[in-house]
Amino acid sequence: MAESRVYHNFILLAQELHFGRAAELAHITQPALSQQIARLEDSLGVKLFVREQRQLSLTAAGVVFRDGIAKLMSDLDRLTERTVAAAGGEDFSMAIGIVEYANLPMLSATMSMLQQAYPTAKLTRHNIYCGHHGSALMRGVIDVGIGIILAEWQPPMELSDGIRSLRIASSQWRLLLPQHHHLASASRLPLQCLEHENVILPAREINPPVYDGIMNACNVAGIRPNVVYEATQALFGIQLVRDGLGLMLGSAYSLDVAPPGMVIVPLDGLPALEIIANSRADEGRKIVKRFLELLDLEAHRYAELSTAPDDSNMRMSTETP
Repeated sequence: MAESRVYHNFILLAQELHFGRAAELAHITQPALSQQIARLEDSLGVKLFVREQRQLSLTAAGVVFRDGIAKLMSDLDRLTERTVAAAGGEDFSMAIGIVEYANLPMLSATMSMLQQAYPTAKLTRHNIYCGHHGSALMRGVIDVGIGIILAEWQPPMELSDGIRSLRIASSQWRLLLPQHHHLASASRLPLQCLEHENVILPAREINPPVYDGIMNACNVAGIRPNVVYEATQALFGIQLVRDGLGLMLGSAYSLDVAPPGMVIVPLDGLPALEIIANSRADEGRKIVKRFLELLDLEAHRYAELSTAPDDSNMRMSTETP
C-alpha cells in the first residue's frame, strides 16, 4: 500500500508540475513529497522530472511512467469494484471533481435526490477543474467531473476513448453592480461597458481557459478592463461589490437573484458557458450512472424554469445592504 501512495503522489505531481500544489492535494508536506519522488527515481534508476529555474517538467521516461501508472491504478480500481461485486456487495461511495465557485444550482438538488435513492451513499468532493478531469478519472481519484468551458471552445482537456463527456446546460454572462451605479438602469450591456470600470473576475487559478477566454474577448473588443480582484469564492466577490470595489462578472446560474442593494444585468460579447459532466466511458457502477441521470434531469428542469427572457432574471432587491 505504501507503493500505491507513492504512485498516487507521483501522478499528482505529474499533473500539477508544482511540488507545493501536489503536496497539498496529497495531504503531505512538500519535503515529504520531494523525498518520495527522489526515492522513486533512485529505485527506477532514471530521472522522472527535470527541474530548471524553478520550472518542473516530465522527462521522456517520466511521461512513459505516468501513462503506465495511471492505467495500472485505473485497472486496480476496476478490479476492486469487480471483487466487491462478486462478493455480493456494492460500493456506494462517489467522488466528484468540481470547483465550488461554479455554484451550480442543479448540483445540490441532484445530490439530495441521489441520497434518497441511496441512503448509505457517501459523497466526497475534490477541488479539480475540468482541465484535470481526464487524468483524475483514469486514476480513480474521482468518479464524475463537473466542469465549465466556453461554448465555442473544445473542452480544455484531451478526451481519450476512456472518457465520456456529457453536456449538462449552458449559461450566458451577467454583471453584478450596485443599484445606484450609472449602468444599473440598462436592460442589457455590451462588453465594451467594462472599459472604464473596476472589474471582479473569477480567479484564473479556478479555470484558466475560461479566464483566458474572457480576456481574449475583451482584447478582440478593443478594451482592457481594470481587473481589481480575482475571487476564488463567489460570496466574497459579491461582498466586494457591496463594498464598492468594482463590478462582478459571473454566469447566469451563479448570479440569478440580486442581493440587497444590487442589480444583475445581462452582458453581451462573451462566449456562452457550457456545463459538462465527465465520467469514465466504461463506468458500470449504478450509483454513478444514477447520479448522471439525475443531474441531466435536474439540469433540464432548471433550464425550463429559466427560459423566460433575460430581463426576468434581473431581480433587483430594493432593500438596503
